[in-house]
Amino acid sequence: MEPIGLYLHVPFCASRCPYCDFFTQWPVGDALTVYAETMKTELRDTRDQQICADSVYFGGGTPSVLPGAVFADLLSTVRDCFTVTPDAETTVECNPSSDLETFLTAAVEAGVNRVSLGMQSAVDAERRKLGRTSDRKRVEEALSIARKCGIQNLTLDVMLGVPGQTLQSLQETLQFLIDSGVPHVSAYMLKLEEGTVFYKRAASLDLPGEDLVGDMYLQTIETLEAAGLKQYEISNFARPGFESRHNLKYWHCEEYLGFGPSAHSFFRGERFYRKADWEAFVSGAPVVPDGLGGSFEERLMLALRLTEGYRGDIPDELREKASQPLLRPFLEVGDGFIRLTKEGFLVSNTVIAELL
Repeated sequence: MEPIGLYLHVPFCASRCPYCDFFTQWPVGDALTVYAETMKTELRDTRDQQICADSVYFGGGTPSVLPGAVFADLLSTVRDCFTVTPDAETTVECNPSSDLETFLTAAVEAGVNRVSLGMQSAVDAERRKLGRTSDRKRVEEALSIARKCGIQNLTLDVMLGVPGQTLQSLQETLQFLIDSGVPHVSAYMLKLEEGTVFYKRAASLDLPGEDLVGDMYLQTIETLEAAGLKQYEISNFARPGFESRHNLKYWHCEEYLGFGPSAHSFFRGERFYRKADWEAFVSGAPVVPDGLGGSFEERLMLALRLTEGYRGDIPDELREKASQPLLRPFLEVGDGFIRLTKEGFLVSNTVIAELL
């Protein structure tokens, strides 16, 4: 069996950002203890040392809300249940406002070798609008703490099209990214998700227009690539060798197992997920089947998120569709490959839907 990825969802957040629609819980009462014990049960119920993993990803939520000892115990349980390769990429998402020094010391001792920090913007006024309680200085301190703990494989998340953002303020954030020296950046365009605070307040938000957001995206690509952070996926940029091994599994349609409330899996050709529900999680509700995975259409859709695109035999019907005037400006088709252009990434959902 080829090595798979393991994903563990940590649903806790000290505060909820107004744009976020991920499944989260308040870390109150005995919630952290209940979570840890339930997660270990989930892992042990799936225990199989024949399953080899070369990436382990703790996402959220805010995994750094967990006490360091609790996190280390979870990671130890992962290794007890599966064969994790010695060089496995082991990532944890952190909030710069967390008590990182204590947490990361324990996390690194437990085997973490990659840290993802949710910055969103280096402009404090924009961070406040996004519900971020820490300032730019705290982000700098968080990077310093991670490096002191021995972490060099660092990634920062940023957001494009946030309230009040301009090309000039975005450039300030991009320059911060470059000056920080991080080898990986994720840059996402803000999407108003139904049910979020931002969705309800959409009319009152000072949001940049679609054309301006498109310009921001192209500016991000140009600026980061000029600094050596090459775009390898719609929203991701890295220096050579620092691409996210775990996330590439998703886009290459490789297999992974997810644990915790709302976590999804693709394993042995089948897709399934765990309910985004705390009570269902605590009660040990079974996974929900979500059909078969790995079809040509699915592999094509996922691969087109990558700058390398889809590589393999291209059916004549697909070549014909890609040559249509509507799609031609957004696609490149060659001998054994099809990929989106940078402009194509801006309208990827529409282009992929037309192709399929």
